[in-house]
Amino acid sequence: MTALTTEARLAITSAVTGLGYKVYTSTPPVPIPPSIVIMADSPWVVPERLGRLSYRTQWRLMIVVNPRKNSAAQLDAEDAIDAILPALPTYVAVSSIGPPVLMDVGSQGSIITVEISLTASMKE
Repeated sequence: MTALTTEARLAITSAVTGLGYKVYTSTPPVPIPPSIVIMADSPWVVPERLGRLSYRTQWRLMIVVNPRKNSAAQLDAEDAIDAILPALPTYVAVSSIGPPVLMDVGSQGSIITVEISLTASMKE
C-alpha cells in the first residue's frame, strides 16, 4: 500500500510535469530556474477519518524563475501560475498564492520564487 501523502505528491508531480519546468519532488540545495519544487506544508496531514483512512495533506509549490530582468521575471512568474493552476487534479484545492520574492541562493546568485499553497483531499 502506498501512503496517501505519497499518492498526493505523485499526483501533483504528474500534473505539473511536461509544463516546461524542471520538477523537484524534494527541496534541492539550489533549484535551477525555471523549475517547480514540491514541498510539504504545515500542517502536513490533517486527519478527517480513521479506520478507512481519509485526510487532507498540504503542500507548497515553489515556482522558481530566473531574475535576470525583473519585468521578464514577473511575467514568467505570472505565466507559470496560469500554466500550473489548470493542470492540477480536481481534488487539489489552491488556498493561496504568494507574491514574487527575490531569494538569495548563496554564491549561485539569486532566484525569484512564488509559492502556491495546496490542499489535497485523499481517501483510502
